[in-house]
Amino acid sequence: MAVSLIASMYSSGKTQEEFTMTEREQLGRKGEEVRRKLGLPDDIGAELLPGMPHLVDEVIFGRIWGRPGLELENRMLATLSALTSKQYLPQVGFYVRGALNLGMKPRLIQEVMLHCAMYSGMPSALNSLTVVNDILSERGLPQPDEELQEHDLDDLMKIGDETMRDLHRERADGGYAAPDSAAATLYTNAIQYLYGEIWNRPGITRRQRMICSVAAFTATQMAGQQRKFFQSAPNVGVSREEVIEVIIQTGPYSGFPPALNALTIAEEVLG
Repeated sequence: MAVSLIASMYSSGKTQEEFTMTEREQLGRKGEEVRRKLGLPDDIGAELLPGMPHLVDEVIFGRIWGRPGLELENRMLATLSALTSKQYLPQVGFYVRGALNLGMKPRLIQEVMLHCAMYSGMPSALNSLTVVNDILSERGLPQPDEELQEHDLDDLMKIGDETMRDLHRERADGGYAAPDSAAATLYTNAIQYLYGEIWNRPGITRRQRMICSVAAFTATQMAGQQRKFFQSAPNVGVSREEVIEVIIQTGPYSGFPPALNALTIAEEVLG
């Protein structure tokens, strides 16, 4: 069954021998249509390498973005999450422009960068948010300004524990989250700030945050976290099929091997 998930990344309905140039051209046109929906330019990479624009349209936008099973905005969430987690900053900027063209709100885009920083480090948020805010200024868009509710550490611990149990249910205290584990002292910070603060910030839903988490853990090859969060995704309305699509979406951005490995884990934990 894991093989079937991996095969879905490349599925065209035909064998390699049957996949003719005409069909590749059709795939390229499909990719061009998707790319233009995002308001992204023609001839991406033409100045870098012969044939690059065709590969981009065919592989990235036709084969991956053009798949059914996940809306364009959610594919963009996964893409931004993979790119910020890997700190591919020029591409973060490129796709932030696409996200704005798609109608995504600036606050949502900013929250993606902060959310993923809890997994790849706070410096990644500072770097990526600088890119985002420069683009907002470039477009004459105001910086989102919202007063956030403040909580003391005891409240954050309570809110974080409740959020963690909402997400992970009976697995909330397993592994490194166990109260008597060697990681308990450090994990207190995760409960207070990741679950208590970050997961409850406005401007982005928990379902959207889960999509970001699945993509970030795939991009950074965090197998332990993949096992935990893939299983928790349905608890916030992300279906098994959507988990698979989010993983596949990261393939062109953080590498196909990490996505293939994550698909194997998804098959193990989701069936």
